[in-house]
Amino acid sequence: MQSTTYVPRKKYSGSLFYRLLLSFIIIILLLVSFNVASFTFFRSSIREEIIKNSSSNLETTVASYEKNIALIKSLLVSLYFNTHTEALKNNPQQFDFYILSQVQRELQNVLASNQLYLYNIIYFFPKRDFALDKDGSREAHMMFSKFYTSSLYPDSFWPAEVAKPAQSFRVYPSAAFQEATSFSSRTIGTFNPVMFKSAAMDSFAIFALLDSAQMFEAFSHFQRDADFYILDENGSETFAATSRTEPLKLKSTTTNSGYYWEGTNYYFYKKGAETGSTYVLIVPLATITEQFFKLNVFMITLIVLSIIIGVGISILFAKRFNNPLSAIIGSIQQMDRHSTPYVTPIREFNVISQKLHDLFLTNETINRDLITKNSLLKHYAYLNKVKMIHTDIEGAKISIDSDRPYVIVLYQLMYIDSQLAAMDMDPNRASYYIKEFVHSQFIQTFKDSLTFQIEKDQILTILFIDDSEREALDVLLLDIKKIFELDASYCTVTIAVSPVYDNAFAFNTAFEYTLQLARQRKLGEDVQIIREKENLPPDLWLTPANMKEFTANLTSGNAAITIPIITKTLELAVKRGASYAQIAELAKEIVNLIIKTLYASHNPMSLLDEKRSPADSLRNCRTLAQFQQFFEELLTQSAAGIRQKKEATDYITSFVTSYVNDHFGSDLSLDLLADKLNITGAYLSTYFKEKTDTNFSDYVNTVRMNKAMELLKKTDLKIQDVASLVGYYTIASFNRMFKKHTGLTPSEFRRAQL
Repeated sequence: MQSTTYVPRKKYSGSLFYRLLLSFIIIILLLVSFNVASFTFFRSSIREEIIKNSSSNLETTVASYEKNIALIKSLLVSLYFNTHTEALKNNPQQFDFYILSQVQRELQNVLASNQLYLYNIIYFFPKRDFALDKDGSREAHMMFSKFYTSSLYPDSFWPAEVAKPAQSFRVYPSAAFQEATSFSSRTIGTFNPVMFKSAAMDSFAIFALLDSAQMFEAFSHFQRDADFYILDENGSETFAATSRTEPLKLKSTTTNSGYYWEGTNYYFYKKGAETGSTYVLIVPLATITEQFFKLNVFMITLIVLSIIIGVGISILFAKRFNNPLSAIIGSIQQMDRHSTPYVTPIREFNVISQKLHDLFLTNETINRDLITKNSLLKHYAYLNKVKMIHTDIEGAKISIDSDRPYVIVLYQLMYIDSQLAAMDMDPNRASYYIKEFVHSQFIQTFKDSLTFQIEKDQILTILFIDDSEREALDVLLLDIKKIFELDASYCTVTIAVSPVYDNAFAFNTAFEYTLQLARQRKLGEDVQIIREKENLPPDLWLTPANMKEFTANLTSGNAAITIPIITKTLELAVKRGASYAQIAELAKEIVNLIIKTLYASHNPMSLLDEKRSPADSLRNCRTLAQFQQFFEELLTQSAAGIRQKKEATDYITSFVTSYVNDHFGSDLSLDLLADKLNITGAYLSTYFKEKTDTNFSDYVNTVRMNKAMELLKKTDLKIQDVASLVGYYTIASFNRMFKKHTGLTPSEFRRAQL
């Protein structure tokens, strides 16, 4: 009787299955007990945590709003007192077209990033009824009655605000703005107007339109049914995100920050230090009650599901773990019946611990060590081949798979410096991540492939394949290309693929061939896969005639001539099929020519004094348009510096150029300007030619054509109206001169811009 009860007890108590199942059940019960106790303990403090969380969310929102308003104020101050704005304020009777264009460009640059949630910035001159924004200039009453009209802010509101004394900065309540022109009528958005001006000056002010909806979306982190208000120092509402219809009235006993409970709502409030505005968050009590109910339901459901799933998984896992292990134990015991097992409470592990632990652990360690060393030796061998390194150690015989056909894939990486800087990543670290990604892709299809980084911008993959596997390689490369294209904003990749080589001794030749393929990359920001070698045009350079004309006009500061020469030279290089490397080398040589020419003529280039050199900017050019834009900015800046230097010491030339730029739409003649200078027309013609290397008539035509191109680009005016505005009274003479200057008719030029 005693023996029949003892054996089953020993069997079940020593079985791994029952021990695992019992352990899992005990752990599940302990976790459930802990969850129940934790829920009971913390439930009493949930209301305080919700209140604390709402207060914290409001503080974060207030800090974001106040910081943004402070940044906007700082921006408006810098714009108000910068050089170009001072020039407009100091000469209110007649605005300089060049200064206006510079101010407009500054506004476009400021508003391009939109990090301050500004929709527009308007320079307002109430006494001249003049306004200027990012889109251009127009009469102020037209600006505020048609383009930015609001029932809360009629066009008479703005001059009245500027005229108020002792008020320099103010944020006005938000309102809906519309554009109501004769052509269309549409709602632009909901904005908070912001004003900055000098308290003692009523002839100029800067107005900014702050996008209320975008700011709220970016800065708020509230519940969906919560209401949000911003009140000014007088308690008036400047912004509201609410479904309530009645106005908000806070208790008179409120301090700078805090909360109180009134009716069915919690009121959280905080006063901003920068603006003095009061920010109010209203959270319904129903929200907190609903969260309690949801939390109770969730916890009960979670506990029940945890018990059911935990017990089920415990039984399944214990069975799956125990059954195979029992079979393995039986086979091992048959192999060695005389061994003495190590005694443990579980008999299965008595066998496993002695028979498998040391044997398998040792064997796995040895295999892993051999595989790792073999892989490192192969990488070392191929890297030596690529780098042309020869070792003198006679005993180091490293195989490089001399009997297997192989293909070399080279990845040439070209990073965008600004994007890498924004990601806080250096090129070496980025190349390492790309190398690891390429290795993970190839190792799945080609088990023996080797991928390693040979330079900071070059990654190499060696594949041991034959011609029958080229199709699989092509499919894999297309997949990798698609992934690289997702990151094209910060890295441009060229993939060069060699043919299949059978001889390992030709490895250096194969690598050089692959490098030459990579140099065949064409202009563009796309990922390019290059497999075939093509004939590239010979080295590119300016023709002697173009070089002579270019250097002469560069020295005289004539950007209207030098820019088209470089533009056409680059376009010709692209038409001839030049590679990116050839065009980049051509651009580098042109930059060197510009620097040498300017320094030889005692006109140092200001770009060299900036933090970012022309060479750095060139490295980020990928397309023809980017190269052309780079040279347009470089030559324009150089020409402006040269002209400024010349005009500073040459009254006659300065007068002529200023008069032509101010009156290009009027009847201009050499005798007219000579009379104004009290000199003869012949002397003025000779003097102007000597100082500028340009005839007076050519200069007038160049200014008029530049103005015409600008009007054709940025307006929808008829060509006949453009001709009249720039001083041509017959369309035929305008068409003839425009085509001579640009190579296109006005209609063709406008279509090309579109």
